[in-house]
Amino acid sequence: MSFSKIIKEIGFTYSFKRLKKAILLVVLFTLIGLGVYFLYRFESSESGLKIAYEKEISSIVDLADNTIIKIYKQDLNDDQVLDYVFIMGKEKRSSENALNSTLEVYNDVSLVVIDGASSEEKIYETKKDYKPATNLEIIDSKNEKYFLIYDETGSVDLLKLEENSLVNIIKNTTSDNLLGYTIYTSKNEENESILEVTLDNYGKDYLKKYEETKILDFSDLSVDLSKYRETYLRDKISKFEFKNIDEDEELEFVTTQYILYSLDDSVTENKTIGKIETYFNIKNDKLVFDKVEINI
Repeated sequence: MSFSKIIKEIGFTYSFKRLKKAILLVVLFTLIGLGVYFLYRFESSESGLKIAYEKEISSIVDLADNTIIKIYKQDLNDDQVLDYVFIMGKEKRSSENALNSTLEVYNDVSLVVIDGASSEEKIYETKKDYKPATNLEIIDSKNEKYFLIYDETGSVDLLKLEENSLVNIIKNTTSDNLLGYTIYTSKNEENESILEVTLDNYGKDYLKKYEETKILDFSDLSVDLSKYRETYLRDKISKFEFKNIDEDEELEFVTTQYILYSLDDSVTENKTIGKIETYFNIKNDKLVFDKVEINI
């Protein structure tokens, strides 16, 4: 029996109009499915959650002329209720036209913590300006909660949550912005792959003096040191993080400075070579120097 007779036997009548409707339905349901998928992806993204959280706190806190930069929800006091943590600041743009301007900086950035159960607010005004790409991290360390705020320029605030207030660890450590060692380098005349590094704390009492000269051999990296420059700001810190180096419950605060930067903008590997890592413990709400390491 031919295929056409089989189709006839089961009562199916081919129609181009029906086929067109079927294709349109498939396309329609596919578009709906994709729409639901991408909506879910957006709602689950940081941008989507930011919009949702802003709406949730709109009846709790008056932002005035501030813009929320980053916002998260987390149970900070172990009461099984999620709390809000966010940083906000006043936008400074390249022109008054918001649509045709770029965001240059956030002025007078503040950290805000809202208790999810009581709606009680804790606000700390850093009185600092931060660049648009500002980060906020929440750190748990030995039953303490810390909030780390920093940007690519090296501006940083480290705050600790206490029962009735927020304490600024950086401000308790130094009256200025937290800076690292001043870096000096010199190339070895006999071996172009060797760099001599010395550090000066320039009277920063939170940094111990480093008396020795560190020899770094970059031979294994196969890099040409003549194509690298020293850091322009010799005491700028490029990275802030917490590490557990003692394998205990208490984390150490670690800052990283890079020694050399590539002069070639097209370079993706070994963009920076050589780093200085300074380790601090947190005691009595201050940073206390532990050690400094100079590595390739």
